[in-house]
Amino acid sequence: MTASNSAKILHPYINKRIQQLQKYLYPRNHLWGIDIFNLSQKENFNLISNWNIPTSVCRTFKKIFFSQFSPGINVEIPSLICSFRNSLIYSVCGPLSLVRAYGKAKVFAWVFSPPKREIRNPLDPYYPSNLERYSGFLCLTPDAEKYFSMFAPSKFIPWCVDQDMFDGKPPLQNPENPFFLASGKTGRDYETLVKTANYINTEIRIIGPSIQRPRDLPPNVNWIDTSSDPPDQAIDYPTLREWYAQCTAVCIPLNGDADDTCGYTNMLEAMAMRKPVMMTQSGCLHISPETDGFGFQIKPRDIRGWVDAMNHLHKDHKKALAMGYRGREIVERDFTIDRFNQDILGFIETILNKS
Repeated sequence: MTASNSAKILHPYINKRIQQLQKYLYPRNHLWGIDIFNLSQKENFNLISNWNIPTSVCRTFKKIFFSQFSPGINVEIPSLICSFRNSLIYSVCGPLSLVRAYGKAKVFAWVFSPPKREIRNPLDPYYPSNLERYSGFLCLTPDAEKYFSMFAPSKFIPWCVDQDMFDGKPPLQNPENPFFLASGKTGRDYETLVKTANYINTEIRIIGPSIQRPRDLPPNVNWIDTSSDPPDQAIDYPTLREWYAQCTAVCIPLNGDADDTCGYTNMLEAMAMRKPVMMTQSGCLHISPETDGFGFQIKPRDIRGWVDAMNHLHKDHKKALAMGYRGREIVERDFTIDRFNQDILGFIETILNKS
C-alpha cells in the first residue's frame, strides 16, 4: 500500500484487547480490518495511543469544545499530532473534530449513518467542511455511502463476523432447558422483551446494562448485568458462544430507529451460530431476517409480534433449524473477515493510487 511506511491507525478501544485477540478470546472482526495492514510490522502501521487524561477533564473539554460525537480530547489531540508526522490516518472510531487542522496526512474514517440533524458547530466531526477534509469514507450502510459521498469518495462495505469463534458447531440447542437469548446494550428495547415474557413459558436470558433493566422481572427472565464495557465484562466470549449454541433463537429488540445500525453485530453472531434471529425492524441495514429467510422482523414495541415469533420457533423445531442454517450460509458467503479486509484494503489503495 502506498504510504504505508508512515501510517497510523486510530482505534482507541482495541489497545486493551490485543492480548485477548492474540489468544482468540475476543472476536477478530472488532479489529476493523487493521490485521490486513500487518499490524505486527511496527515500521508500517502503529496504533495511536490514547492520552491518559482524567475522565473529568475529558468530559469538561467535550462539553465546552467538542460535540457528543467526538471521541474526546484524549483521542483528538494524539491524532492531530500524528497527522503532522504520518502520511495516512485510518480512523476506526469515526470522523474527528480537529481534522481540518491536520497536516498533509490522508485521512480515512468509518461512518455508520448520516447525521440526524443539521450540524452547525464547526467542532462537530460531522460539520460539512470537516467532512470535506477526508480522503475517503468507509460506510457500514448504503445510506451512509449515499450521504458521505457528497464530501469525499465513499464505499459501502458490509460488516463481518468471526466465524472461527462463532463456528455454529453443536450443541445446536438445549432441548431439556430451552431458552431465548438477548445480548447487547446500544439502542435496546428490553422493556418490550420483558413484557413479552409474561405471555410465554420459555426462559429468556438477557445480557444487558443495569440502567435498561425493567423494575419487575417475570420469573422466566434471567437478567445478567453488563458493565459500561462490552458484554464480556459480565460473561466471557467462550461462554457467550456456548449460550448462542444452546439457545432456541436470538432476540434483538431495538428502539426502532430506522437510521441506526444497532444490533448488526449481534445479528451476524447469531447467524454464524446457526440461530434464527428475531429482530426489530431496521431500515438502514441491507439485510433483513425475514426477507432473507433466517428469522423474523418485528415492528417496534410489538409484544404480540414477539410472542407469535417465539411460540412459532419453540414449537417448530425444523423451521428453527432451517432458518439457522440459512443464516450460516449467508455469513459464509457474504460476511467473512477476509472479504471485509480486502474491501477495506482495495478501497484505500484505489484512493491513494489516484493521488
